[in-house]
Amino acid sequence: MSMEERLADWGPARFIELVAKRSAGFANQAGVGAMETAGHLISYLADHPEHIEPWINGGFFELPMDWIEHGSLTHRALNGKIVSPRYARQHRVIKKMEKSA
Repeated sequence: MSMEERLADWGPARFIELVAKRSAGFANQAGVGAMETAGHLISYLADHPEHIEPWINGGFFELPMDWIEHGSLTHRALNGKIVSPRYARQHRVIKKMEKSA
């Protein structure tokens, strides 16, 4: 059965409700904000739609360990700048290389 067939009875409201509920629970356990968690999730699933069905069926632990770093939407960094996830990943790699040099 295709993902579209399995999700046929899922309307937008039901999906958003699940995102909010699971994001609140996950964020509470992780000690972070639920709104940020939901935003990261949407950012990730937009770039990786093949993970929508596993997430619906099993939750956050069905996603790769580094899912939060592989989204598509920009965010405000700690320094106040708006950055893309791709830039943030590249920056981390460069910093890691500088420390090991």
